[in-house]
Amino acid sequence: MLDQIRNVLRFWDIEAKCLRPEIFIAGSPERTDYRVVVETVKGALLVVEKVSPRLLEHKQRIAQALQFLKAQKLSPITPYLDSSQGLFLVKAEDFFWQVVPFVVGVELNRPEYIFDDWRGIVAGEFLTALHFASQGIPFFKSTDSFSLPAYIDELMGVIRKRRRDVVSQIDAIYSYVQKYLYPVYIDLPTGFCHGDYHPVNIIWQDKAMAAVIDWEFLGYKPELYDAANMLSCLGIEDPEGLKNGAAVHFVHTLKGAGVYSDISFQHLLDLVIAVRFAWLSEWLRKKDNDMIEMEFDYFHILSSSRKEIETAWGI
Repeated sequence: MLDQIRNVLRFWDIEAKCLRPEIFIAGSPERTDYRVVVETVKGALLVVEKVSPRLLEHKQRIAQALQFLKAQKLSPITPYLDSSQGLFLVKAEDFFWQVVPFVVGVELNRPEYIFDDWRGIVAGEFLTALHFASQGIPFFKSTDSFSLPAYIDELMGVIRKRRRDVVSQIDAIYSYVQKYLYPVYIDLPTGFCHGDYHPVNIIWQDKAMAAVIDWEFLGYKPELYDAANMLSCLGIEDPEGLKNGAAVHFVHTLKGAGVYSDISFQHLLDLVIAVRFAWLSEWLRKKDNDMIEMEFDYFHILSSSRKEIETAWGI
């Protein structure tokens, strides 16, 4: 494999010294067909990724978007490297490849981290910076905004056919979002979003964010979609965390930025509940029954604690 990687990196005028498979790579391994950390002869660490041809266009848009955001001085993101031919993805050894610098981080102390006030502040500041940096971003159209209700409706159709055993429990959550989110969804302002913004998709350093990774679901969505996903993941660690620590400082930072609409904050908790359908889909795909049951319990906690949570958020 080292010889193959050496041939690949020649397109970037980089000479590989050795593979470093013992180094953990943050982010989902499902995003690529293969990935490995490579040490160069100059001592740099790179992540080399093999990409399926069916994902070529999407991966190209991600690389272009990250380059654009970096040019707007958005930090902390790590764009893919362009080859000596000016390409982000290169066909070599009958596959497509891309290269990104490896970012060293500090392990996330789960679940205690949710009570770190500073994490909420810096996570909120990044979203505000993304809001401004993404203005006029090419390769995407604001009119092509992701429809969460359409996604949920389609998922429910699949669940009714394939997992009838859980339909009655999911119906309660489905009815909730239909009642509280669906009628106002079209009125929620949209913005360019990371699409999968949560603590594990952040490479952390002491009191700072080193990088935001896994931009696979980027695009236009409700302006607080990323915020809702972040909050939903803080709460799944420990629901009490939604009323303390990172979550509270996260929301207060977003509110203090003054760039998001009142209606978005009024329905933030509804959006938190709705984005959990994407996580539920993941647990169903993996047949992780423990996490499926946890999602049901989490929904009941969120829906029954609405007043206390929104009071803590200042909504």
